[in-house]
Amino acid sequence: MSGVDAGRELCCLLGDPARPYRQLWELRGAAYRGRPLNQSSIAKVVAAHLVDRGLLAEFEESDWPRARRDWIRSRLAGEVLTHLDLELFMDAFDLQEHERDTLRHHLEAGLPAPEPEAFDPDRIRLTGLPDRSAYAVDRILDEHTIGPAGTPVHHRTTQTIRALTAEVTQYLYLCDAEKVTVEVVKGGTADDPRRVAEGIWGVVITLDGPLTSGETCELMYDTTFDYDTSPTPELRRSAVNGRGEIEMSVSFHPDRLPAEVQQCTWAQLADDECTTSAVVELDHAHSVAATWTVVRAGMVGFTWQW
Repeated sequence: MSGVDAGRELCCLLGDPARPYRQLWELRGAAYRGRPLNQSSIAKVVAAHLVDRGLLAEFEESDWPRARRDWIRSRLAGEVLTHLDLELFMDAFDLQEHERDTLRHHLEAGLPAPEPEAFDPDRIRLTGLPDRSAYAVDRILDEHTIGPAGTPVHHRTTQTIRALTAEVTQYLYLCDAEKVTVEVVKGGTADDPRRVAEGIWGVVITLDGPLTSGETCELMYDTTFDYDTSPTPELRRSAVNGRGEIEMSVSFHPDRLPAEVQQCTWAQLADDECTTSAVVELDHAHSVAATWTVVRAGMVGFTWQW
């Protein structure tokens, strides 16, 4: 019920006439008769915020509240409210920090301690592998290259790893491709991939030297995929809890350019439908790039159509 409590508290804050948040959505439409809120007006505030952040194209702003009507309703009710959803509402209305803390507490109350894994903790098997709670990733840069056949031909990841405990010696890399080769360019050496769940493989990277608590190092590695069938045309990364920065770029071969590329966010890995999307244009090098600063877990990345 923690999501319901968070949704109820969020509605109270947005509906309180003594707070400035109500004025923000009332400028876009008053509450319906007998109802404390106008969800369509709230959606318009969120859509405007997404445009300001570059996560939604201006021409999509007017259609977003109607297209996401059920999404807004379910999140305000707290039925499927996630951390990323909550952060979006709080940023759109510029809530005070103490109000944000209260909402986060409501959402997290009664939930099990968050797992650091990007994948379903009920399916993944990490026994005997490095403890991912022993370190944090402060910055990630993913450089993804699509070849002339429309499949990935190169993927380079550069990460800043920060130790949260003493004597951190290994980093665990998880990916969703069985036939994968990982070569560390800087910062350590990689073991062979091992299966940790259905469709999920882990690679242990041993750092060049142990990190003491608070110490950082830069880790750079190349991932080569060997797909039996064409993968889904997207690049997504799970953003674990924290204030780490994620930067992504996707480059396309000039003989295989996409019809359209969208910059997206998803509430969770299992979601097929993205929470936000905006069409982005290729630059002169046939590439797109974006940077996200994520406070709570969610998914960010790009999708494209041929």
